[in-house]
Amino acid sequence: MTTPESLERHRPALLAWAAARMPDRLRAKFDPADLVNQTYLEALRGDRLAGLPEQEVLAYLRRALTNNVIDAARKFAPGRGDVPAEAAAESSRLLADWLAAPDTSPSERAVRNERYARLAAGLALLPEAQRVAVELRYLQGMKVTEIAGLLGRSEGSVSQLLHRAVLALRVTVGHPGDTK
Repeated sequence: MTTPESLERHRPALLAWAAARMPDRLRAKFDPADLVNQTYLEALRGDRLAGLPEQEVLAYLRRALTNNVIDAARKFAPGRGDVPAEAAAESSRLLADWLAAPDTSPSERAVRNERYARLAAGLALLPEAQRVAVELRYLQGMKVTEIAGLLGRSEGSVSQLLHRAVLALRVTVGHPGDTK
């Protein structure tokens, strides 16, 4: 029989695991310890871990914890309509500032700012999974394998999300060589 005491030795690893995978927007709603406790309760409820070797217990707990983080992220994910226009504009302005070269002319900056405004609008139109994948990959610099682990999807699935999102953004934003 699995007991709460037998699970406690895994708490430090699970807390670090949850903290590393918890999106920033969730930290206002949950502490990583909340999700670890929820995972423990679920594991103890059915005594699924009885007789399993330690490495399998930890693997099960990590997978269950990852699922709980993903469920919490989905539950508290802002809808596409929940993003204020000011936030989208600020996001595109920050992106423009980040990519801006100091020696560009005012007209070049205006063209670039228009392009980034279209990018922000295009991101807002993407399905949630594609938008999250694009933000994690291109704005936060995460690798496809990391995104797959965070979203609980295969690397191929994440690659497809990114591919479809980039195609959709090319239509919305255009790309070099387009006459839009």
